Amino acid sequence: MPNSRAAQGAWSREIARFIKASGDTTHSFGLGKLIGRLFALLYLTPEPLCLDQIAKKLNISKASASITVRQLAAWNAVHKVIPAGGSLRRDYYQAELRFGVILRNGLLPGVQKKLHSAGAQIDRTLDVAPGQNELLEVSAATSDEQKEVCRRLRLARGLYQKVHALFSNPLLEHLL
Repeated sequence: MPNSRAAQGAWSREIARFIKASGDTTHSFGLGKLIGRLFALLYLTPEPLCLDQIAKKLNISKASASITVRQLAAWNAVHKVIPAGGSLRRDYYQAELRFGVILRNGLLPGVQKKLHSAGAQIDRTLDVAPGQNELLEVSAATSDEQKEVCRRLRLARGLYQKVHALFSNPLLEHLL
């Protein structure tokens, strides 16, 4: 039937566009296009895929597929599976379909670790700022530039504390 063939072709083109758009989205977040493309491919493919299949479908090297799968696995976004009738000599992968699991167990811990590091650096910098007393007020002897830097660091610390409180809120865990 020509109509079903045309519909199948339209479907395949839209799937390809979705995968490309997913790569563009992750690229815009600084994660690289391949992360998004590979996750979208696995997400939209009901059966598990091995690295050879992933590489072929995305037109990339097997090494690139392997590196990207490992990164996604570290975020709990993909996991190894043993498919029915699949070879035990190859690793097969499927996407984690529950985005809450990916956020809660994969992405948020990494973000929290980086935020904690940033917060600690803000505090260390403010601790050695010239003219600071216990209340972190800048003395009159401090230059205007130093006062401005300290003001900006205190603003950054305030934002860090709010974001930390948000990520530490049990409600967030409940929502995910």
